[in-house]
Amino acid sequence: MPSHLSHNHPNNSTGSNYNTGAGDAFTYPKNTNPGLPHYIRFIAKRSYTSTTSTRGSSNGEVVLYMPPDALKTSYTQSIGDIDARASIALHQAKGTGAGSALVGGDFGAAAGSIADVIRTGGASMKQGKMLDMAKTLGAAGASAAVSGLAATDVGQAVSRATGQIMNPHKAVVYQGPGGFRAFSFTFVLVPKSADEAKEIFNIVKFFKKRMHPGTGAKGINDISSVTLTYPDEFEIKYYVNESLVDGSDPTSPLFKIHNCFMESFATDYTTSGLVSFLDDDQPLTTTISMSFKETQLLTKTDIDAGY
Repeated sequence: MPSHLSHNHPNNSTGSNYNTGAGDAFTYPKNTNPGLPHYIRFIAKRSYTSTTSTRGSSNGEVVLYMPPDALKTSYTQSIGDIDARASIALHQAKGTGAGSALVGGDFGAAAGSIADVIRTGGASMKQGKMLDMAKTLGAAGASAAVSGLAATDVGQAVSRATGQIMNPHKAVVYQGPGGFRAFSFTFVLVPKSADEAKEIFNIVKFFKKRMHPGTGAKGINDISSVTLTYPDEFEIKYYVNESLVDGSDPTSPLFKIHNCFMESFATDYTTSGLVSFLDDDQPLTTTISMSFKETQLLTKTDIDAGY
């Protein structure tokens, strides 16, 4: 068994005496020999709303076998489409000043040019520059106006009569990352002893407690707390053949995971649709399902690092 799997359990680990903190370390299956070849470490990290001295520090961990659904991830990007007719008209414009700045994509310079027209120069110069900008911007505006007309009943009637429609000039645009990656895990925990049944209880309590917020400034009681603190984050580490997947092997298909918040946690204590308990009233089977969301968007640098 890997050295970091060894741990000391609280003397009292159930009910109201449950001991939570950095010293908590639970494992399933427990006391396996040889140790788990492939497993996952879920390391709780104190939230960044806690004091500076404890922020990001370890708040205990759970080690579980690697289930089949752990080996999945997905990457998404937001790709949209736009009506590019106004853009085409703008690029065809031959204006100077604000128009040239807009064509070049320099919106700051365009705004400055417009401000200069307002602040300085005689009436004739203002008129000349404003006319130049009107030509540049008007071309795009006119295109947009025609596009709007084409969408009306009158425009559609004209299209039917002429057998022609406005060319939509659609363009694909990149709108940014599609969102944060999400990860889901399901574990079926069946105790082989009373000691392992306690371990499973501790694991369930560990995740439930650390996914929830704490209370901040208190009113009369906890329920009337003015604020809630952030829940713990989770550092999720994969181990294959007892070796950490750290992104250093460029040929490894597995991926690393940035710190995550736990979005959901579900428990099911039935066994094949039946209600079954051990002699000490512990359930015969505990199935836990968890979903996490990464706290950091990915870039090319992250991909090169093994995420």
